[in-house]
Amino acid sequence: MVGKTLGHYEILEPLGAGGMGEVYRARDTTLKREVAIKVLPEELSADPDRLARLEREAHLLAALNHPNIATIHALEEDQGARFLVLELVKGESLEQKLATGPLPVEKALDVCKQIAEALEAAHGEGIIHRDLKPANVLVTPDGRAKVLDFGIAKSTKVGVEVAETAKATDLTLAGTLVGTPPYMSPEQVRGESIDKRADIWAFGCVLYEMLTGRSAFAKETMADTLAAIVDQDPDWNALPNEIPRQVRHLIKRCLRKDSQRRLRDIADARIEIEDSLSGDTDAVSAMLAAPAVVETTRAIPWKLAALMAVASALLAAFGVWITSPSPPESLIRRFYIDYPPETTFQAAATLGVAISPDGRSVVFNANRRLWLRAIDDLVAAPIRGTEQASVPFFSPDGQQLGFWGGDGQMKSVSITGGTPVSLGPAPERAFGASWADDGYIYFGQGAGGILRVSENGGDPQVVVQMEEGEQAHGPQLLPRSEWLLFTLLTGSGSWNAASIVAQPVSGGEPKLLVAGGTDGRYVPTGHIVYSLEGNLFAVPFDADSIEVTGAPVSIVEGIQQAFGGVTGASQFAFSDRGGLVYMPGGGASGAFQLVWVDRDGQVGLLPFEPRSSQNLALSPDGQRIALQIQGDDGESDIWIYEVERGGSQVLLTTEGNNQYPVWSPDGEWVFFTSNRSGNYDIWKRRADRSLDAEQVLTTAADDVRPSSISADGERLLFDSGLFPNRDVGMLALDTDQEPEMLVATAADELQGSFSSDGRFFAFESNETGQREVMVRELSNGRTFPVSTSTRGGVGPRWSRDGTEIYYRSRIGSGILVAEVAMEPFSASDPLELLAIIHRSGVHFDVTADGQRFLVTVPTGGGDAGNTAPAARLNVILNWFEELKRLVPTSGSQ
Repeated sequence: MVGKTLGHYEILEPLGAGGMGEVYRARDTTLKREVAIKVLPEELSADPDRLARLEREAHLLAALNHPNIATIHALEEDQGARFLVLELVKGESLEQKLATGPLPVEKALDVCKQIAEALEAAHGEGIIHRDLKPANVLVTPDGRAKVLDFGIAKSTKVGVEVAETAKATDLTLAGTLVGTPPYMSPEQVRGESIDKRADIWAFGCVLYEMLTGRSAFAKETMADTLAAIVDQDPDWNALPNEIPRQVRHLIKRCLRKDSQRRLRDIADARIEIEDSLSGDTDAVSAMLAAPAVVETTRAIPWKLAALMAVASALLAAFGVWITSPSPPESLIRRFYIDYPPETTFQAAATLGVAISPDGRSVVFNANRRLWLRAIDDLVAAPIRGTEQASVPFFSPDGQQLGFWGGDGQMKSVSITGGTPVSLGPAPERAFGASWADDGYIYFGQGAGGILRVSENGGDPQVVVQMEEGEQAHGPQLLPRSEWLLFTLLTGSGSWNAASIVAQPVSGGEPKLLVAGGTDGRYVPTGHIVYSLEGNLFAVPFDADSIEVTGAPVSIVEGIQQAFGGVTGASQFAFSDRGGLVYMPGGGASGAFQLVWVDRDGQVGLLPFEPRSSQNLALSPDGQRIALQIQGDDGESDIWIYEVERGGSQVLLTTEGNNQYPVWSPDGEWVFFTSNRSGNYDIWKRRADRSLDAEQVLTTAADDVRPSSISADGERLLFDSGLFPNRDVGMLALDTDQEPEMLVATAADELQGSFSSDGRFFAFESNETGQREVMVRELSNGRTFPVSTSTRGGVGPRWSRDGTEIYYRSRIGSGILVAEVAMEPFSASDPLELLAIIHRSGVHFDVTADGQRFLVTVPTGGGDAGNTAPAARLNVILNWFEELKRLVPTSGSQ
C-alpha cells in the first residue's frame, strides 16, 4: 500500500495491523494534513461481513466527539476499497510504554482518568468498546490519552444491535474470540449478555497492569487465561504499596467476577481517581473503614465454563458470522461509484442516473445501456435488454425499473432480470420521467407536453399541453396525487432560464414556484431541489398549500447537466430514505483553473494546480488571490495565493465552513462568511495570519455575506438571507452603529459593489423577474438599470476608477462591460468583452486598471455545463440530514 493513493490520500507508511484492518499514516492532499487510514487487508477486502464491520466502526465513531477518543474524519471508497479516515494520533501506545515496566503511580492514574472519561462518553452514547487494552490506548507526547479501535464495539442505542449477547462464538478472525482474552470479562467468556460493565472489567485490567507492569490474568495458553478470568484473582500483592487505598479498592470493584456486584458506572471510577489525585479521601473514608467483602467462587463450574468457551470459539471458526447494525440515521456517508472501464456516453443528451427508494441500489447510463450496482457491492453489472436505454427511474416499491428505450417506447424491466416490457409510445426523447404511487408513469415530451401511461401499459394520455414555444421536462406527482411538479421552458432560451411550476392534474393554470431553474424534484423533507447552471439549489416547500416558503439556498455545486442542453435533465437522484447520487461535472466542485484574460481575449495560466475553486477576490495590488476552496466533505476554506512568489499558498481559515472572501482596501484584511459560531456570520482575519479571526457582523438572517468595502475602508456592503429573500445592507466598520438595510424588497438583491467615490453601489436584483444589474445612489435611493433585459446580469464589479461596471450575462456567456458617468449617473449599452465563461460556478475579478480579468475556468475548457461527464458517481447516504441543516423548513427544530 505504501506509495499508493486512495482518493486524495497518499499512503506514507504502515502503523499497525490486526484482524479488523490495516492502519497507515497518510497525507490528505486536499487539506494538506496527515491522517490515519484504516483499510481491510487485501484478502478480506471483498468480504461483506468485514466491510460491514468497518462501516459499523465508522457509524459508532461518528456518534462520539471527545478529546480522549480518536476522531473519525470520513468513511470513503476508492478503487473498490472502503476505508476509514481517522485522526492521526502521534505518540506511544500503553503497550509500548509498559514494555519497560509499570508507570509511576501519579502518571498511571492520570492516564486512567482520561481513559475513564473516554469510556464515559462512549457509554453515554450506548457504545461498549469490548476491546479495551493497552495496545488500543495511545499517549501523546503532552500526556493526552486517546482510546482507539472501535472495530468490534457494540451499540445498545444506535441502529440494530450486533447480537443479543456477546458470545464467545463471535469472531474477529477465524478461531479468535471477540476482544482480547486477557482483558475479557467473565460474562464474555461464558457467553452471557454483556453491558458497559464488560468495559469496566477491562478498565480494571488496564489500571492493574499500568501499576504493576504485568497482566492481571494472562497465562501461557488461551485456555489457562480464560480459566483464570473466571476462577482466579489477580495477585493483589503485586500492587505497589504507595497507591491510595481507594484506588486499590477501586481495582477490586472493577474486577469482581459477578457483574451484579461490579462497579456499575465508569464515571464513579473517574471520580475516585480524581479524588485520589487531588488528595481528597474524605468521600471514601467511611467505605474503606467497612469490613472487607470476601469473594468466593466455585472452581469446578468456572473451569468447566472456561473450557466450554474455548471449545465454542474453535467451533465458531467454521462458519459463525456477526450481523452488522444498520447505520444511524444521522451518519452522512460519502463515497464514489466508478463507471465501467472505457466508458463512453453516446446518450449524453439524456444521461441518466437513478437510486432505488430504499437507497440500496443505483442505476446509471453508460456504454449505450443501463447498469445496476447495489450500494454494498463493489462492481456494477449491465441490465440485459436495456441497450440504447436512458432516463432510468424506479417503481415506488423499487422492484421495477422504467426507462426510455431509444426506440420511441417507454419500457420497464425487473431489477432481478428478465425481458423488458414496452409500456407505450414516447416518440420524442424522454424529457424526464417518474413512476407515481397512483399506478401511472409520468414523462415529459418537450413541446409535446406531459404524458402519462399505466404501469401495465397502454396508450399514453396527455396530462399537460404546451402552448406555442413551450417545453416541459421532469414531471413528478406531488403528495395526494392532485398536483404535478415539472419544469416549464418558455421560448428558445437555455433550460437554466426555465421555471419550476406546479399544475393540477385535473387541469388548470400552472403555478410558478421557482423562477430560474430546471429539473425540480419534491423531497420528503419539505423541499424542492432543482438545478441551476450545474449547481443544486433547494427551497422550503409546503406540499399542502403548494407554496414555496423560503429563499433558495445553494446546496451542491458541480452537477452534470444534459450534454448539449437538449433537455432539462441534470444528473442527480434521491432515494426516499435520504440518499443522493449525482454525476459531478461542470460545477464549482469540479476542477477549475485560474487564468488571466486580457481585453483582447489572450489567456495566461496562473501557476496553481486546478482545484475545486469557487468565490474569489483579487487583492488591491493584484499580487494575491483570496480563493474559496471546497473540500471533499463539502466544507470550504479561504486560501491566499501569491501570484508573483512562485505560486505559494497559505490557508487562512481552519474552522467551520468559510466562503465569500473580500479584501480590505489596504490589502491587510480578508473579510468572509463563516459558520464557526453556529450561524453564517461575517468574520475577518489579517491576511498574514498574525491575528485570530474576529467576528464582524451577526444578524437574525439565515446567513450574511460580505461583498464590497468602500475605498476609505469605513463601510462594508453585505447581503443577508432573511426569509423570504436576500437584501443588501451596509455596516459602518469600527463603530457601534447598527447595520443599515439599503435595498429590502420582496425581490432578491445581492452582490453589492461600491463605486470608487462611495456615492453609488451596483447590485444584482431579480425584481423584474430575471436577474439584472442595477445601480443605486446612496444619498437619495434612486435606482438605475445597467444590464439589458434581454441578457440579464449577475455579479457586478465596479472598476477602481469608477468609469466601468463589469458583470456576467445571465443568459448566454461572457463578461460584459458598461461605461458609466456620475454627474448625473448614466450607463452605456453593455458590450461583451469576453466569451470565456458560461455559468454561475465560474467567478471573476478585475485588476485595478481594468485591463486584465482573473477568471476560473473548467479544466476541460469550453462550456462548463457541456463538458464531457465524469467517469464516476458521487453518492451521499443520509444526505437529507445535511439538507435539513442547510435549508431549514418551518417545521425544523
